[in-house]
Amino acid sequence: MEDNKVIYTLLTERLELMRGLDKEGDGAQRRHIAEETQNLHAPLAHRLGLYQIKTELEDLALKFLDYDGYKHIAHALNAKKAERDAYIDKFITPLKKKLEDEGFTFTIKGRPKSIHSIYHKMQVQHCDVDHIYDLFAIRIILDSAPEREKADCWQVYSIITDLFTPNPKRLRDWLTMPKENGYESLHTTVLGPEDKWVEVQIRTRRMDEVAEQGVAAHWAYKGIHNANIVSQQASVFVFTPTGDLRKLPAGATVLDFAFSIHSEVGCHCIGGRVNGQNVGIRQQLKNGDRVEIQTSPNQHPTEGWLSVVVSTRAKNKIRQALKEIEFRNASAGRELMERKFKNWKLDYTEGDISHVAAKLGYKTITELYQALALEKEDIQHLKEVLEQLSSPNEPSVARRVADQPSSAAAQRTNNQQQIEIDIRVRNVDYHLAACCQPKPGDPIFGFISVTKGIRIHHCNCPNAADMQARYPYRLIPARWKEQ
Repeated sequence: MEDNKVIYTLLTERLELMRGLDKEGDGAQRRHIAEETQNLHAPLAHRLGLYQIKTELEDLALKFLDYDGYKHIAHALNAKKAERDAYIDKFITPLKKKLEDEGFTFTIKGRPKSIHSIYHKMQVQHCDVDHIYDLFAIRIILDSAPEREKADCWQVYSIITDLFTPNPKRLRDWLTMPKENGYESLHTTVLGPEDKWVEVQIRTRRMDEVAEQGVAAHWAYKGIHNANIVSQQASVFVFTPTGDLRKLPAGATVLDFAFSIHSEVGCHCIGGRVNGQNVGIRQQLKNGDRVEIQTSPNQHPTEGWLSVVVSTRAKNKIRQALKEIEFRNASAGRELMERKFKNWKLDYTEGDISHVAAKLGYKTITELYQALALEKEDIQHLKEVLEQLSSPNEPSVARRVADQPSSAAAQRTNNQQQIEIDIRVRNVDYHLAACCQPKPGDPIFGFISVTKGIRIHHCNCPNAADMQARYPYRLIPARWKEQ
């Protein structure tokens, strides 16, 4: 309801502005305001069912957009006012008597069509005001009980069509299927006296209140003036291709609009069409714009999008999407590294990779994994750095392992002394290599792995030759302890 109050305030303030627009600014400024009123405020009033406000806004906007056309129609209507009033009375008199005879309690109003409506018909039909056939509109408002509303309206329709010939193509049934804004009425066009077409609207008192005031019929108009006024400049009102209204912060872009529709639409947005013109995601929206979003499954959010949008919703959705992308990239990069290192039979821990990430200038391991996934970092380079950190010229992981007293359960007097390994001792920092799976009694040697202590390999291990050629400084003689 607060949002509705803001919109009603917007419309009532615009109506007051239009009524005094001839005192505002210069001609160009007045025309700009009139165009905005015609494209935004009048459709918005129509959307809410505020037909009285809609009609006045349209007529006032036309006055400043085509003054000559406006004055021509107004003059024609004024010149024939007496004639029109006489004709309406001639039309109403037999109808009124018939309705009274049938026991209806009602009000009948006769009026000409709005200037804007006549102007539109003239443009479409390419004719002058004298040739518009349905300049007159009659409204019948019934005092009906709620349970009798529809039945009474249709009964009155039957009475009218008995008196006058109807045009079946001009029947509009908004009783069976009311408009989205709640508008209910039965419209028909009949051939009246002197073979002139007259539009007749049939509705109940309740329906008329909703038709005149829209949703506002459910609360007092004075509530508008007591509501907290939100500055018109704080928001922009635009429409979807189907006519749905969207309220966005001032300065909102096509990308903001996309995220207001759905986060998936926003994440895959590549641009849009504004008032039929192709535009990019950075295009700022104006009041009354009709916006259609274009998407691609290959489009994904980037950090730069945060500077494109202004709405909180869009910013939050973009940040959320970026985190999800980072997580997916990090998972993919880690999987790639683990698969390659397994193929190369490299031993490592999370701490080793953290050391490597720091060496390469990454703040976290996650950033390193993302770089691998995005091919900004080469896996072969990562392998070389890991190996360099274990070389004799580095304060390496391998050297730290070799220097740790707990890293060897075996006893040695120098680097060439054989290490006795007892498989029954559980606290010794050594592991049997999975590649050759040596058994007690097999000829073996020790290999200082990156961080997992000493790996025990069979002397005939398929990787033995490669290790001896590339890492001779990490080989340690070993033997099984005699039983």
